[in-house]
Amino acid sequence: MKYEVLKLTNQPIFSTIQDEGRIGYEQYGVPNSGAGDKVSYRLGNLLLGNNISSASIEILYGNASFECINETQICITGSDMQPKVNGIPLKMWQVVNVYKGDKIDLYSSINGLRSYIAIQKGIEINEILDSKSTHSLFKLGGMKLKIGDIISATSINKKYPLDRINLLNKIPNFFEDQDPLYVTRGPEYNLLNEKSKKVIENQKFKLSNRMSRTGAQVEGNKLQVKNGKSDIISDGVSAGTIQLPKDGNMYVLLEDSQRIGGYARILNFDILSLNRFSQLKPGDEFKLKQSTSLTSWVWRKNQCNKVNNPTSQNLSELANYIGGHFQAERLYNPYKNFHPEYGVVGGTNSSSCNKGEICLHFETSPASIVVSAKADDNDLSVTKILLN
Repeated sequence: MKYEVLKLTNQPIFSTIQDEGRIGYEQYGVPNSGAGDKVSYRLGNLLLGNNISSASIEILYGNASFECINETQICITGSDMQPKVNGIPLKMWQVVNVYKGDKIDLYSSINGLRSYIAIQKGIEINEILDSKSTHSLFKLGGMKLKIGDIISATSINKKYPLDRINLLNKIPNFFEDQDPLYVTRGPEYNLLNEKSKKVIENQKFKLSNRMSRTGAQVEGNKLQVKNGKSDIISDGVSAGTIQLPKDGNMYVLLEDSQRIGGYARILNFDILSLNRFSQLKPGDEFKLKQSTSLTSWVWRKNQCNKVNNPTSQNLSELANYIGGHFQAERLYNPYKNFHPEYGVVGGTNSSSCNKGEICLHFETSPASIVVSAKADDNDLSVTKILLN
């Protein structure tokens, strides 16, 4: 049963309905689509008590307004677009109640590019190929929002317990974080000449104005390949692939990108760095750092392992949320660089996890990531994600 909750009253620059994306159709050439910043998207659902893959509204750049048609709860995450309800500032990364007739306004972003509005019970819209996500160029699924569009939830609202509203005590610091974005070498990395490899290691890059949900051009010193030809026989690509076209400027494929490409695939973003990249605006600068996946996994643990008033339930949910990132990670040489002695993030095994923490470690037989969450000394939750 649909339950109408919001009506768009002011046209944003670009806004769509997105969920986790179309998983399992890449072999047919279908892009995944889905939320660009999956960390912010998933946390909005988690805070509301929704299924973590429930559809949400993704807004780029800001300047959107909604009228509340029926009472519900929402959670706004991602880029700070200075949201207000009836002219009163609305706290982000928290569940808030909104009522019939309320006006919700989002203004220009003061950090980041993408904001997410999660709605209690998730957005109800027809699925296409097992997803509610929008691919606007293909006109496939979801909805590209325009003035007058009605957003419906999947069922009549029931308020979520308020003790979940302040689950997080630390907002992910994607926007202030000065850490480099982590990459691994792509299949054609060794086509680069030595000078270009050093440029990647040492130079700051800038996001150009040429960007969309399909991909984004990176500006900086032009890179060169040894034989002067960056074309390859068309081969598989995915979101996070960094290509090198003929002009020497790197091009990052994003969530709506094609699944086959004919330019050298020199690098690949790690999944969390891809989330951070998706929040960059034209003109933003960043550095790249090559690493095994382990380095970025340590970063993830540091970002996501603290909650207020830890309980078995919310730690277990966060463990599954983090595990989902590993499961979704797309690297051309997945986990190749792991060795048993590198297999520990936060402890040698699950029992080393401290109260209130989420710990990760790697097991080789079978290859898997073990996510452990400890609410108290006698309550340990363990989730194993197979890598095969």
